[in-house]
Amino acid sequence: MERKYLNSQFWKYILPSMFTMLLSGFYSIVDGLFVGNSVGNDALAAINLVYPIQVILNASAIGIGIGGAVALSYFSGRDETKSADRSLGSTITLLIVAGIVLSIVLFFATPSLLEILGASGTIYEYAYDYIFVILCGGLLPVLGNGLSPLIRNYGKTIVATICMSSGLVTNIVLDYIFVFLMEMGLSGAALATIIAQGVVALSCLVFLYASKLKEISLHCYVPSASLIKRIVTVGISPFGQTMIPCIMIVLTNWTCIMYGGNDALTIYSVISYVLSSAQLLLQGIGDGVQPLLSYYHGKGNKDVIHYLYRKAFFVSLGVSVILFMGVYLFNEPLTGLFGVSHSLYDGTKLALIITALSFPFIGISRLTSAVFYASGRSKNSTFLVYIEPCLLLPVFLIVFSSLFQLTGVWCAYPATQVVLSVIALVLQSPNLVADHEKKIVEVSI
Repeated sequence: MERKYLNSQFWKYILPSMFTMLLSGFYSIVDGLFVGNSVGNDALAAINLVYPIQVILNASAIGIGIGGAVALSYFSGRDETKSADRSLGSTITLLIVAGIVLSIVLFFATPSLLEILGASGTIYEYAYDYIFVILCGGLLPVLGNGLSPLIRNYGKTIVATICMSSGLVTNIVLDYIFVFLMEMGLSGAALATIIAQGVVALSCLVFLYASKLKEISLHCYVPSASLIKRIVTVGISPFGQTMIPCIMIVLTNWTCIMYGGNDALTIYSVISYVLSSAQLLLQGIGDGVQPLLSYYHGKGNKDVIHYLYRKAFFVSLGVSVILFMGVYLFNEPLTGLFGVSHSLYDGTKLALIITALSFPFIGISRLTSAVFYASGRSKNSTFLVYIEPCLLLPVFLIVFSSLFQLTGVWCAYPATQVVLSVIALVLQSPNLVADHEKKIVEVSI
């Protein structure tokens, strides 16, 4: 009966989480689809180039949101209701502060950041038009992305999915109106995104208020130093999982400009859209199982944690293989979807197939990282997340591009993910897990 219950809970959390994460990735993809077909290659390249600035907001929101959600589930597992309520209120406060401060800082830093990212000429103008509007409403994506994990950890996975879906539908409709009908270009695409994120934020707040917030006292919104430390310690890994792909985009953009100019940049913009969708879908598996892992970590039930990890592992591999086959079989329609000029078709199709080879390994590393931060092993998770941009990817980009030029650029990311997944499996090996649990017991005694 216990295994049957765990299986039902597993799918209850996993499936909506995967769908929600996939929807979150569609926001930028929808912008790319409309802009690429309406404005042209330079506009498509500009959105890809400026995307890392936008993701600083999203990554901060997800880091704080998941950090607070893990604390909430952990205290719920220990039946500490007051601590769980304070985790909820404090997380909302941190999200609001982060949204306001980051928007202001990034607004003034944008000109310098665009130069660092490699924007120039027409692409610089397009990129600035887009990110200016995003940062003016920067609080909305922070709330939209940060509140969803809290709702999910209360077990309301369908509600979180509905909130995200409402934003995506809004984004598609407004993109059509602003970009196609009103011909507002990248400013219109950005405005559609911000309004859509506002819809998500508002719907999340309404649900949380009706179900929980109206019951907790005002002091729950004042975060203590220890709670901030707990949220940040856990949140630094999901922050990195969201931010690292953008650091990868920056590093790869520089290499693309070096070996292929704006044409290579356009090809990579299509790759990054497809890759980000796969990354988010696979991350949804780890994020989906996280509430259960955190809850049973609070209860001290390590057997259930191991069972859930194994189950999620095989689900991740299965989804990865399906994603790879989808890209392999439909790479030509994917290329045409973004309005890429015919001269770049062959190069884009080859790059897509090479990149898709990384999908199974992304699934392994992302799931294992989620297991680490959900079950009290944040150091392992942090190491796994940040070794990729700080060491592995730069090394493979330099080595492979010098040997194989632009083709080597496309090969660098799959090679990085292979090594990263091996490291993840070593850190998750039974001996190391047992050693970690032994140390926890010794400290408790």
